Amino acid sequence: MNDIKNIKLIISYDGTDFHGWQVQPGMRTVAGEVTSALEKILREPVSLTAASRTDAGVHAFGQTANFKTENDIQLSKLIKGVNSILPDDVSILSMKQVKDNFHSAFDAKGKHYRYRLFLRNADDPMSRRFHWHFPYSLDLGEMAKASKFMTGKEVEFKGLYVNSDKPNVDTVRNISKINLNFNDTDLIIDIFGENFMYKMVRSMVGLLVAVGNGKIRLKEAPDLLSGNPENRKTNVAPPHGLTLMEVYY
Repeated sequence: MNDIKNIKLIISYDGTDFHGWQVQPGMRTVAGEVTSALEKILREPVSLTAASRTDAGVHAFGQTANFKTENDIQLSKLIKGVNSILPDDVSILSMKQVKDNFHSAFDAKGKHYRYRLFLRNADDPMSRRFHWHFPYSLDLGEMAKASKFMTGKEVEFKGLYVNSDKPNVDTVRNISKINLNFNDTDLIIDIFGENFMYKMVRSMVGLLVAVGNGKIRLKEAPDLLSGNPENRKTNVAPPHGLTLMEVYY
């Protein structure tokens, strides 16, 4: 019997036509496509674990996943074979053998998400799948100030919690950094943190945008972050503007 190997993958995908990462019966998912391709090459069942269960429509440049196999195929051949089977909107960027106890979700120390807004009056059809078209004025200074309320250790995000099916989730999170960068037409919001709740990054962006366009006042932001989620005044930003950039270990 061959030794069991633990294989770490870095995966990139355009989430537009996927129903998220997680396998769902009858639905096209990223995990479903990658698992199917691996099983065709390895000719054995594959149990794939990811660092982040991205939602429908969300993209990834650096999703991390891992699986275990007894197959002794060279990884250079495996990655080439899997990528030859995968559809055009998902690709394995790298594969490497890691320690037996490595777990892509439990071992993650932090994640970097990027949200892109396109602020020109007319949308860009060439990149529309990867940004939120927002043809309205934004006060970037006020947004930067609001981002400070979301940054730090043990920040309360109860007001942004959206998953009522799991009422007992810890809503206190550590967010190390939020950067806002504007260049001509694109507003790029980079958010770095240890871990995130369901739709949390998109909710954070929604609050920042609401401050930026004056729908809520800056001084309201702290109470909206920590208050009752039933009293929220901001929307969740659309999924297609969000990309998981990297997972840190």
